[in-house]
Amino acid sequence: MADPTSDKAPDAGATLVYDRPVGEVKALFFDVDLAVRSKPHRGVRLEWLPRQPDGERRLRRHTRIFDRMHVEEIVIDRGPDDSWVLRFVEGPSAGTRFVARFEPMAQQTSVQMSAHVGPRGFAQGLGKLSPLGLEKAVKRILAEYKIALQGYEPGKARGAVTEALRGADRWVAKLRALESAERKKVIGALLETAFSIACADEEPDEAEVDAVRAIVTRFWGAPLGAELEDRLVAAAAQAVRSQGASERCAALGARLRALGFAALGVELAVLVAEVSRGLDPAELHALRALAAAGGVGDDELKDVLRRTEETLAGGDPFARMSTFV
Repeated sequence: MADPTSDKAPDAGATLVYDRPVGEVKALFFDVDLAVRSKPHRGVRLEWLPRQPDGERRLRRHTRIFDRMHVEEIVIDRGPDDSWVLRFVEGPSAGTRFVARFEPMAQQTSVQMSAHVGPRGFAQGLGKLSPLGLEKAVKRILAEYKIALQGYEPGKARGAVTEALRGADRWVAKLRALESAERKKVIGALLETAFSIACADEEPDEAEVDAVRAIVTRFWGAPLGAELEDRLVAAAAQAVRSQGASERCAALGARLRALGFAALGVELAVLVAEVSRGLDPAELHALRALAAAGGVGDDELKDVLRRTEETLAGGDPFARMSTFV
């Protein structure tokens, strides 16, 4: 089982069968947000780093070994053969790769994982691992993903989204007290804001759209129809392309301020931005424009970001999504 980017034979490997279809197993492995927030790997914590100039998104990997913290930077890529590739790019294990390939077996999936050690070896705080130790590390990763697969639903927003929305419940009574016409204006502005933030960096992904669905269900008790949802996403994407994300969000912030709901708009926008891959610089600029136009101060915005990140991570401040706010 060779690395797709090298002819060198693997230094260790293992295979495990998962009782789910191949599409769902692949989705789990590539769902990095799940690894950041749900922490499926024992003793390991991950956090997103700012996007590199070439667009690469790295993660900082903290591994606790007894009383020591082992820190490295990694990238998770999709290989040319649709394999899952974990690359160590900074730290003692730089140059090491773990590669997983997926083979469908009816309603099951066989996952073959190989380890390709870099020039400095694969160190985990106590020195380089032996071949047996490396094989055990591969088996442990496979087993941890099998546990994480239990109850997993691809495309769903990651983290404690429902819990993060509890803080916004204080707005429900105020919304319900509005006249019907005014309430429709507020709801429309809030939905435009949520979808505009989702479109700030690129087309919204499934987790971001799923977060908006959770917002709608929480506040209005009924889901958007698929056709309406598609129209709202398309309209938001077009507005962001034509006006720019920051300019569009500034206009929405001013509208929400006039309606008396700017603070709620900021809270919901932060949730949508944080729920997938953490904050990109484009999303952060858009959030700051939204908050400034809405009369929400920068310190208050940072507080909302901190609370949302910690809540999504299950109350663990170490598992924060963003490190450059």
